[in-house]
Amino acid sequence: MDKSLNCKLVSFNCRSIKRSVDDVRFLCQSASVIALQETWLFGHDIQFLSGIDKRFGSTGTSAMDSAAGMVSGRPYGGVGLLWNKSVFQNVSVMYCDNPRICGIQIVLGDRSILVFSVYMPTDKMVNLTEFTDCLSSVNAIINSSSVESVYILGDFNAHPNERFYDELMCFCDEQEWSCVDVQLLGVSSGTHTFVSEVHGSRRWLDHCVATKSAVSSILNVYVNYDVYWSDHYPLVIECNLDIVKPKLNFVCKVTNEILWGDRKPEEIGIYTKLCNEKLRAFDFPEEFLSCSDCVCKCIDHKLLIDKLYSEIVNALSVAATESNTVRSRIGKRPVVGWNRYVRDAHREARSKFLMWVWWGKPKNGSIYEEMHGSRSLFKSRLKWCQNHSEQIKMDILATQHAKNDFRNFWKSTNNLNSKPGLPVSVNGINDHGLIANMFREHFTVTSPLGPSQAIGDWGTCGQEIGIRFTAKDVNKAIGSMSRGKSPGHDRLSIEHLKHAGPHLPRVLAMFYNLCIAHSYLPAALMRTVVVPIVKNKTGDISDKSNYRPISLATIVAKVLDSLLNAQLDKHLCLHDNQFGFRPGLSTESAILCLKQTVKYYSVRRTPIYACFLDLSKAFDLVNYEILWQKLKDTGLPEEVTRIFKFWYRNQVNVVRWSETYSQPYRLECGVRQGGLTSPKLFNLYVNALIELLSTTHVGCHIDEVCLNNVSYADDMVLLSASVCGLAKLLSICESYARSHGLIYNVNKSECMVFQAKGKALPSYIPPIKLYGTPLRRVSQFKYLGHMVSFDLKDDADIERERRALSVRANMIARRFARCSVPVKVTLFRAYCTSFYTSSLWVDYTQKQYNALRVQYNNAFRMLLGLPRYCSASGMFADARVDCFYTTMRKRCTSLVRRVRDSSNGILRAFSDRFDCQYLNHCHMVHVLTNRACLRYSFRIR
Repeated sequence: MDKSLNCKLVSFNCRSIKRSVDDVRFLCQSASVIALQETWLFGHDIQFLSGIDKRFGSTGTSAMDSAAGMVSGRPYGGVGLLWNKSVFQNVSVMYCDNPRICGIQIVLGDRSILVFSVYMPTDKMVNLTEFTDCLSSVNAIINSSSVESVYILGDFNAHPNERFYDELMCFCDEQEWSCVDVQLLGVSSGTHTFVSEVHGSRRWLDHCVATKSAVSSILNVYVNYDVYWSDHYPLVIECNLDIVKPKLNFVCKVTNEILWGDRKPEEIGIYTKLCNEKLRAFDFPEEFLSCSDCVCKCIDHKLLIDKLYSEIVNALSVAATESNTVRSRIGKRPVVGWNRYVRDAHREARSKFLMWVWWGKPKNGSIYEEMHGSRSLFKSRLKWCQNHSEQIKMDILATQHAKNDFRNFWKSTNNLNSKPGLPVSVNGINDHGLIANMFREHFTVTSPLGPSQAIGDWGTCGQEIGIRFTAKDVNKAIGSMSRGKSPGHDRLSIEHLKHAGPHLPRVLAMFYNLCIAHSYLPAALMRTVVVPIVKNKTGDISDKSNYRPISLATIVAKVLDSLLNAQLDKHLCLHDNQFGFRPGLSTESAILCLKQTVKYYSVRRTPIYACFLDLSKAFDLVNYEILWQKLKDTGLPEEVTRIFKFWYRNQVNVVRWSETYSQPYRLECGVRQGGLTSPKLFNLYVNALIELLSTTHVGCHIDEVCLNNVSYADDMVLLSASVCGLAKLLSICESYARSHGLIYNVNKSECMVFQAKGKALPSYIPPIKLYGTPLRRVSQFKYLGHMVSFDLKDDADIERERRALSVRANMIARRFARCSVPVKVTLFRAYCTSFYTSSLWVDYTQKQYNALRVQYNNAFRMLLGLPRYCSASGMFADARVDCFYTTMRKRCTSLVRRVRDSSNGILRAFSDRFDCQYLNHCHMVHVLTNRACLRYSFRIR
């Protein structure tokens, strides 16, 4: 391998490799990797690629099938890849089940890259689904490989500003990929890679798409016009692979024996018995008899609370350790299928081996033969498991599904997801401790209002306590929490509490009441581990900005947070315009209100001016003094506010990076990341802004209901029928943000003018300013994941969901290809039948709607391996799966039910209106699809 790691990647549509072999050999003189399209090779002719240049390895696929005795399919397809074996010595071929795709993985020491060659169908509407499926198939391979730097070269048949090019750009935006040749050369550069032999037209059809992590390694892009045997010209990509970031090679460490893991029923029984024995002895401490129902400031009592917490955690930890009969091995990874296929043979081989040793290790005889035979059987079964690990995983899924053990079924399904490794360096830092401390600084947020001041008002000693937690409350909180979550620093998880027996709720209730009475929490309970998680898996994993923090709190703290959350529910009264993190409401509710408000004014020939505001790090900039005052104003019991104050003032965080911890730090502002009460506290923090906006009598109103703002947590959109009104609303937001330490991001905030029905947009619109800076005006905005257009047409959102469906379908088709049919059907129901905000689609073309329906049908065919043109209604009826029309009808009916049953005043107002466009549309969908659904139901019966 060359020391410089500079190389050239070439994409060339050769239009018959045998005819263009001289040109390809010429490219081999300077190229390191050549991606070929239209090789025109049969399956038995693929080996021809390896004879082009002896220095190059090769792989390829054929698009022609001659099994029936005659050529069928497109006779001019096929893709291939050539790579210089002296430059890349460790290359493996990726499994691709699509004849339009082939790929290789190149390993360069401690770094890896993927290179694909693709040949897309021609730019026609009937081929759009296949085009998207090809891109989704590549995306599925990437996600299953855990490699960040990827180069996709080929003939995309995507000329700038035409249908397939727009589809390619949308797909790249959603996956955070880049079309690097267009990006570097420019759309208006006059570049072309194809010249028609018929009429001489020039088109730019060949491209190089790269992931975000690979873009930085590309130095130059150009087209080689010195090729004569094809109507395409080679596209050359010059790269410096030194920039590709190396990754760490992990060694499996000893698993902490406290961790719950996968425990057998008998182990769980032992754990419950041990916990009962230990927790039964916990009784109310005599030292607290004088202050059991009142506020106490005794310092010695706080030390006793620390001791009580330590004893509770120790009891659970010791019981977990003593009941764990499985001991992990250093440097050993578990073999899939060991217990089912290998364990008995291993025990027998071990027994015969010890017997052989006891007899003095004879070289022949019956003892030797038994030892040798048992060892051979053990090794053969072990080797079989290692070679068939993927199939064994699929068999395990099938067994769990057949037993209706869906908890373990979904757990096993999630475990199949590839997890990206850690980079060797982040921002140029190699030491793990220094990286952890770097993230500590990166995750620390400073408020514009300055650090919060320490508040020492903890109530009057002897004051009666207004709330008490019972064992029933604790048991309910534990029962409502989800399993399978990562534990905190003490390694205890919710499973430890769920199986700890009947005494634990009583003990925890006693502990929490003592904490409330003393406005105190043990330091160990408040200690939080912050783990950096990659945002974009194909982005630059060595860039600290590509990471977000995940906080791992102790499980005892999570239960307390759940109890406090129930107290907040009793006292918080939020405005109806706030839809975020509220029971019975969702993002769909907020989008419905936005679109229905705009529709109300649009049909009355009035344009709407909207501003989509983006708050920078909104949850992290909450000022504590202001928050405590707002909590006091709600009437929340003082002891609850005091425990919040103590928790936020004394919580200690540490960042963990590869089992190395940073220096501890505390929060100066912001609600706790991942806390159950955090969303409600933030909603309370911004609730006054919503009330202020709603009382200005400026902006949109329907039937005396103010709709000049719609919020989902920190995502707010302002609506007004005039620019002046919108400017006034923005000034209110600016003033509120300034006084509360919040900051609006001018670069991400955008404005839009919704068109009035039957009228063109105004010829001149004054600039809409935020902090004195004009906001960018757009015709389309992705609000809460839903594409909102200026004319309220839903074609763009249907296209978004069609691409998302293709990605999900290809992902499960590749990952679960060896699963049984019932498992595949279950996965299809889970991943492919939930069309996000589909019940809000009202104004769209039938062409786009049918494209989604075709994508849905093809996804089911692909997953089950059915013929492409088999009956859609028949295959869904046979599998007892909802067809497209039934799925849409159920979602629309669900929306109608939720809106009509909602306690939200705005949704009630919409449901009472006779001209509610979306509810009427849902009714029409129910009527129009009734015939198709009846026919489908008849086939099932």
